[in-house]
Amino acid sequence: MSESDKDKKVSSYSVVPIRAVTGLLEKNSATGSSLFKTKLGKLWDVSDKIAIEFIVEIEKRFRSKNKRFGNFSSVTASLPRELKTYCKSDDKVVDKNFSTFCQGVLDGLAHGADEATASAAAGGNVVIMHYSSYEEESLGRVLIVLLEKRGMFDFDSDMRPEKFDLIDTKAMKQAALIDVELFDVSFPGNQGEAYLRFIEGSSKADFFKTALGCNEKIDNEKSVQELDAAVSKFINDHSIDLDLAEEIKEGVKKLLIDHSKPNSPPLNIGSVQKRIDKILPEDSELKGSFTAFVNENEFEVNEWISPTNYQANKVGKIVLKDDNKSYDVEVSENSIGSMDSNKPVKITEDGQYLCFPVSGEKRRAIMRLVGKMMDKDDET
Repeated sequence: MSESDKDKKVSSYSVVPIRAVTGLLEKNSATGSSLFKTKLGKLWDVSDKIAIEFIVEIEKRFRSKNKRFGNFSSVTASLPRELKTYCKSDDKVVDKNFSTFCQGVLDGLAHGADEATASAAAGGNVVIMHYSSYEEESLGRVLIVLLEKRGMFDFDSDMRPEKFDLIDTKAMKQAALIDVELFDVSFPGNQGEAYLRFIEGSSKADFFKTALGCNEKIDNEKSVQELDAAVSKFINDHSIDLDLAEEIKEGVKKLLIDHSKPNSPPLNIGSVQKRIDKILPEDSELKGSFTAFVNENEFEVNEWISPTNYQANKVGKIVLKDDNKSYDVEVSENSIGSMDSNKPVKITEDGQYLCFPVSGEKRRAIMRLVGKMMDKDDET
């Protein structure tokens, strides 16, 4: 591929492959051995369109599938330490340090498969690729993808791809995506956003995630908050009318409350989609689209959620605070309406003030604060 052709290809996809390598994870065929062995190939020629198309296809998978979120464990620090070393390498040793990191990934997967006493079917090709955005200056991302052995590529003797076939359903077993920019500023304290994302393909084996030394980061509270934000964006982006929007929000909230009860099973995004679909009109084109909407907009909602009653009841509420912290009010979104509505909380036409109904002793106390007295008969 010529430089001009390569530039056009990269520009059209907005990704720049930096380094890539293929590893092999397979059961040792030695008699009586139950251990996995590894082999690391030579670095790819990332100027080839194969690397770009692979990134694009895997990123599509990350956008379309339910994800798990996490960070590297600060206790198991060898792999993140090798990634840090690679990211800070100068040109003389950068290729070597990338290979060291990749070998560490393979060794971790082999050890994890051994610990899990996984069958030979757990093995496969492992593609590890570092790439960045064509438009942004950052440390980029690292993909770690476990594939069926020779399920997507024709490899040469150095395990470099000669041909790329689009991913079919069974070719990708599992994949991890590391946001290196977030990782660099977060590890080892792991404060802030999760920088590891996992998706599953044909395999659900836990060893892949645990082998990378991952601790799940997104807790139930964060997942519930993100789900609430996703519902609001779904409503706004599709201009759903107010009455239907209220019904959807209340339906999702009730679902969360139901799943917050003792001994209730965890909740997934698919269950939320089913609840929304029941509320939408029979002929709505939005039916069956909520799960994809959540994934494509990268809301950080874990595959399974077990909300507490407190977390579930926080859904659909907004907190209002002024800059001077002189008030702090929590209001249900569905209780707010225009001045001529029948909602209990009303907003002025310019949107600057909310009006709350006050009755009984609270009303009397507030009137005293502003120097006015009320008759007992006026307290209703």
